Amino acid sequence: MRFHNIFLPVLLGLILLLFNLLVIMEVAYAMPPKSGDMIKFIENNPPVESPSTPFIGPSGQQVTLRDYKKTWTLINFWATWCAPCISELPSLSKLQEKLDNTKFKLLLISIDRSGEKVFKPFLKKIGLTSLKSGNDPKTLLMQKLGLTGIPTTLLVSPTGEVVGKLVGTAKWDTRSAIDLVNFYLQK
Repeated sequence: MRFHNIFLPVLLGLILLLFNLLVIMEVAYAMPPKSGDMIKFIENNPPVESPSTPFIGPSGQQVTLRDYKKTWTLINFWATWCAPCISELPSLSKLQEKLDNTKFKLLLISIDRSGEKVFKPFLKKIGLTSLKSGNDPKTLLMQKLGLTGIPTTLLVSPTGEVVGKLVGTAKWDTRSAIDLVNFYLQK
């Protein structure tokens, strides 16, 4: 009889412990939602530390990706001569408008060799002056990140780690893109 009095509470305690561990594991290892164009998003598991390779930031100063800590940053490598890049710029602009800008920043990095004298007038011409672009004219940052083509978009955490990338074009203002980014914003 004593055995039954002890066994049942211990068994229930173990079952509760197991359930809690499963819930914790589910939360800790939850996979981001991927549908539509976001199925092309490839996670870095584990995340990769951002390189300290300098590039020219939107203000014209030399910066590194580490300067963008404290917020989630979606970084899009592009060029004015890249038709697929240009086609996704409006959706990136709309994504930027839809998300909380205290937790999220969008940064374009142009690889145009002539720098801002080419891409700033171009963004103005196509009516996307809300988009801010830096410049990597010698593609040194791209090379350090192991990127081989454009458009390529990276998601960088507030700790400066690259958590994933999407190679090629995407519609960034869709529900699937917003859900993917929000998944990380909630971490």
